[in-house]
Amino acid sequence: MKRIGIAVTDPEDWTGMAFCRAVRHYDMQPVKFSFDEAISNIASGKIYAGSVDLNALDAVIVRDMGPATNNDASFRFDILCQLRENGALVINSPESIARAANKYVSSYLFQKNGISTPETEVTSDLKEALSALSCFERAVVKPVFGYKGIGVECVRNDEKGVRRLGELFGKNKLLYIQKFIQNPGRDIRVFVVNRKVMGSIYRFAPSGSLINNLSQGGTAEPCTLTEEQERLGLKAAEVIGAVYAGVDIMEGDKDYVIEINGTPSGRGIFGACGVDVTMRIVEYLNEVL
Repeated sequence: MKRIGIAVTDPEDWTGMAFCRAVRHYDMQPVKFSFDEAISNIASGKIYAGSVDLNALDAVIVRDMGPATNNDASFRFDILCQLRENGALVINSPESIARAANKYVSSYLFQKNGISTPETEVTSDLKEALSALSCFERAVVKPVFGYKGIGVECVRNDEKGVRRLGELFGKNKLLYIQKFIQNPGRDIRVFVVNRKVMGSIYRFAPSGSLINNLSQGGTAEPCTLTEEQERLGLKAAEVIGAVYAGVDIMEGDKDYVIEINGTPSGRGIFGACGVDVTMRIVEYLNEVL
């Protein structure tokens, strides 16, 4: 029986548990582990996470990499690469997860490949950041590496906004500044698996908040995509190189891809649309193993 590792930090995570059910459905054995417990013995070549021998796995599905410092994050990606070199199938690939996690890289790839994305500037020069804010009038400032909408702020080109931008620069020394897109008060999450759209939802922020992420109290409703929105979702996942991805689209004067998630939750799509995307992901894995 094939052993399929599920990399997940929270043992009660909905998507992690759904992956386990899907793996069992295809008569394979799910093996949960967390990168928080990763150990690599270079002399022997053994790689463990707690009591789990990662080299004994036939494949790894990455639900999340877990919170990490720069050193930890690099080590975890290196382990994924090493497991792949040793013959395990890794979904998503380390490279695609890294591209999606790095907002600078994903924004560059979107722009390069003709995917509409908001005007963006990334700088470690405060004067350039202030100039960008002046040009944008209103901007969304995000961590280059971030998740679940944590650390995302909206600032205006006024005294308060300029002061806040300076505070964020003092804290981070690098600013990712994206032009604010006037929108209907929602965004769209498109869930792509193996070059097909499996489901899509509108995400609405709680009252008084800018953040639509469901993990931050946002709510979801089913969404019927336009042809352009579907094209953008599929193209974004393709250029990142992800087997599965959550692509976030903002409706403005036109549709813009604002972010992509290479380790997305399937809970929102299931709750709003009744679609268990983990079954489709494991179906793909079963076909290619």
